[in-house]
Amino acid sequence: MTSQARPIHPDLTVRRPMPKSPVEQRMCRFGLVLLALWLLAAVLGPAMLALPSHGLIDLDPHGHPFIDDRTVWGIPNFMDVLSNAPLLAAGLLGMWAMRSEPLLPPVRQAVAVFFVGLMVTGLGSAWYHWAPDAQGLVLDRLGMAVTFAGALALAVAERVSAAAARVTLRASLMVALLSAVMPLSHDNVWPWAVVQFGGMALMLWLSLQKPVAGAVGVRIGALLALYAVAKVFELCDEAVFHASGEVVSGHTLKHLVAALAVFPVVAAVRQNARAVAGALAVARGC
Repeated sequence: MTSQARPIHPDLTVRRPMPKSPVEQRMCRFGLVLLALWLLAAVLGPAMLALPSHGLIDLDPHGHPFIDDRTVWGIPNFMDVLSNAPLLAAGLLGMWAMRSEPLLPPVRQAVAVFFVGLMVTGLGSAWYHWAPDAQGLVLDRLGMAVTFAGALALAVAERVSAAAARVTLRASLMVALLSAVMPLSHDNVWPWAVVQFGGMALMLWLSLQKPVAGAVGVRIGALLALYAVAKVFELCDEAVFHASGEVVSGHTLKHLVAALAVFPVVAAVRQNARAVAGALAVARGC
């Protein structure tokens, strides 16, 4: 009697993973290179450079590297502290704007992390500038780490895929948070440098890729441009202070420009919501 092979139950069928698209493959290679650089920075950083004061370098006589140390209304370093309020407001505005908008879960997570990062950055940076020290600098960088992770995951969602954005958010958040504390715990600022500049290099590459189907429409180039302008103001802190007649410093302007990063994301979220609403209206009309 010949026995017949029993069919495999559909639920037990082995599902092969979908092949990666060319842009996903290139992004994976880019990410592996950045991870290798980060590991090298983590291992060899202390040997390459002995960082004084846990990454707080070029201290002025007043105890921190920023030119504007004026005290107003009893608040030390008043302008650098006050200019963080727009970052907090920007994060709150972003969370309010996206509260009921239709977004894919990975995109919503990336956008939410980005907005929360702006709020945490505003609070941490204000704390740090009130009384600059190594511990406060960690709080400042932790907020920036969250913001970077959200921005990078959002860029991946726009240019690669939602699935890749989910993985990117988790990995970049973990690496960025570790990098933020390493200047204090290991006297090693190099991993943080890799996170900042390597992440921006990856976002620049992503900005040159075509948007995926269903992309929200965030202008990644605008985010990068705002980051670049903020970085220039940071590097020209003293020069801007003297050029403005000691009215405002470059570091203060850095905070204000960084807060503007909320607008490209909010505009894209609102535009996406209108597009979805229009498509639903057309479908109902049919």
